[in-house]
Amino acid sequence: MKRYIARCKKALFNLEKTRTILDFESKTKCNADGTIETVNIPKLWHFDQENIRVALAKMVIVNELQFSFVEREGFRMFCKVDIHDFIPPSHNTIIRDCYALFIEKRNMLKNFFKNLSSRACLTTNTWTYGQNLSYMCLTAHFIDDTWKLHKMIINFCPIVGHSGELIGRAVEKCLLDWGLKRILTVTVDNASSNDLSIKYLKKNVNLWEGSVLDAQFLHMRYVAHILNLVVKNGLKDVDDSIMKVRAAVKYVRSSPARLQKFQFCFEEENINNKSLVCLDIETRWNSTYCMLKSALVFRKEFKNMKTKCVLSTKELRKIDGHPDDEDWDKIIVFLPFLEIFYEVTLSFSGSRYVTGNNFVEEIFDIGYMINPYLDDSNVGLKSMSRQMKMKFDKYWANINNVNVLMFIALILDPRHKLRYVEWIVRRSYDSSSSFKLCQRIKDTLTLLFDFYSSSQPTAP
Repeated sequence: MKRYIARCKKALFNLEKTRTILDFESKTKCNADGTIETVNIPKLWHFDQENIRVALAKMVIVNELQFSFVEREGFRMFCKVDIHDFIPPSHNTIIRDCYALFIEKRNMLKNFFKNLSSRACLTTNTWTYGQNLSYMCLTAHFIDDTWKLHKMIINFCPIVGHSGELIGRAVEKCLLDWGLKRILTVTVDNASSNDLSIKYLKKNVNLWEGSVLDAQFLHMRYVAHILNLVVKNGLKDVDDSIMKVRAAVKYVRSSPARLQKFQFCFEEENINNKSLVCLDIETRWNSTYCMLKSALVFRKEFKNMKTKCVLSTKELRKIDGHPDDEDWDKIIVFLPFLEIFYEVTLSFSGSRYVTGNNFVEEIFDIGYMINPYLDDSNVGLKSMSRQMKMKFDKYWANINNVNVLMFIALILDPRHKLRYVEWIVRRSYDSSSSFKLCQRIKDTLTLLFDFYSSSQPTAP
C-alpha cells in the first residue's frame, strides 16, 4: 500500500509535486542598435527536490553562508511557506552537496584544460598569516577557442615555507593535477626566492609538450609589485606626515562617538559631503593614497576638531600630535604625483580585459613623468622623485632584466607597429642599450613567428 500511494499520481500529496506551473525567466538581449534589453521568457516549472538542493548548495557557496544556515529556524520557516514540499537538508547533507558540486565543476574544468588549444599565463601570490601559516594562491589567465578571456583560481593551498624550490614544487604539482602543461608565463613578485622557483619550473616545463622556445620567457615580474616598491621608496621622506594623518583618521574611526564629533565639526562648516575618511592598510600604498585623498577634503575639520576636542591616543602621542599645516602642504604637493601611479596600478590590476599590451607604454611613461621632477624647485618633491627614480632604474634600466614578451605584446596590438616600439626603446635607453634591445625584440619576434607557424595555426 505504501509503495502504491507513493506511485499514485492522483493522490493529493503527490499532485503538487507533479503539477507544472507557467513561470517567466528574465534574460538580457542585445538589440541591433547596441542597447541592452531585459525580456521575460515563459517556461514551465515543476517541483524537483534534487534540483532545489543543487541550487541551495550553489547559494551557500556563492553567498559564503555557513553550512548550519540550512538548519536555522528562519530558513525552515521560509521553506514551509514558499516551497512547502521541499525537505530542507541537514548541514551534513549540504556539505556533501557542496563537495559533489565541487567535484563536478573540477572535472568540467579538467576536461576544459585538456581540450584547451591556447596557453595559460599564471600568477602566484604567497603570504604568511598571523599564526605563521604560509599560503599560496595560483591563478590561471587564458583565452578559450572563442577568444574570450578567463581568470580562474586553480589552487589555494598551505605551503611549509617561502623557499624557491618549495614554491616551484607546489606550482608543478597543481599544474599536473589539472593536466595544464601549456604554460606561456608565470608572473611572480620580486622576492629572491621566486627566481629559484622559476628556475625549477623552467627545467620541468621544458619536459612537457607546449613549451615556447625552451621557456626562456617564462619569468614575468609582477609590475604592480615593482610600482609598489618604487612608490614606497619615494614616500620615505613624508612618512612622518602620513603617520600623523593615519593616526588622526584612526582616532576618528575608532568609535561612533568620535565619528559623530567629527561629523559635527564639518556640519558647522556647512560642508555637504556625505563621504567619510577611510583608514588605510599600511603595507598597501594605494590604500594610503585613498586615505590621504579623502582626509585632505576634511583638512579644516581635523583642525577644528583639534581645538575643540582633546585628541589623546597612543598613536598621536607617539608622533607628537595632530597633522599641522606643514604636513597638509606636503600632502597637497605629492598627492597629484601619487595619483599617476595609482591610475597605472588600477589599469594593470584589471582581470576582465587584456593588459599585456599596455605594460610598456604605462611603465616607460612613468619613467618620463619622474624625470622633470628630479630638479624641481620644491626640495621635498625633488628628493621623493630621486628616490623613486633610483628604485625604478633598478628594475628597468638593465635591459637583461626585461622580458621581451612585453614589447611583442605591444607590437601585436593592431594600433601599433615595430617602429613605434623601437621609438619607445630609443627614447628610454642610451644608444648602445637601445640597439641591443631592439635587436633582441626583432629576433624574438622572428623566432615566435617560426615557432607558431610550424605548430597548429589556430592555437592562440
